[in-house]
Amino acid sequence: MDWIAGFLDNILSFFQWIWDFLSSGIYLFVKEVLVLLTKVAIYSWISVQIMALDVAYSAAQSILSDIGVSEAIRAKWSGLPAEVASTLSFFGIPQALNIIFSALSTRFVLKFVPFLGR
Repeated sequence: MDWIAGFLDNILSFFQWIWDFLSSGIYLFVKEVLVLLTKVAIYSWISVQIMALDVAYSAAQSILSDIGVSEAIRAKWSGLPAEVASTLSFFGIPQALNIIFSALSTRFVLKFVPFLGR
């Protein structure tokens, strides 16, 4: 008779497990799946943004070199008096100009990237 009581106890435990899964397990399962899908979507969006920025930066650098902006800046820079050029170099103005022109051209090119350039 003990085996019948053990068998019925196992059946009741099985149905209790099913009931617990249906009452709270499905909620937790769906929640974990949605969290995972959200993480994947955010990671994909960030990856696409980084790829688009890389493409835009490459295109902007190509456009700037084709137009000859850097050569014009170098020509104007060499026309400055030595004292002024050394003072501006001390404060990092050439690097700042390079960063500014790269940022402006990259921003301009990003406007032409679909769904990303607003």
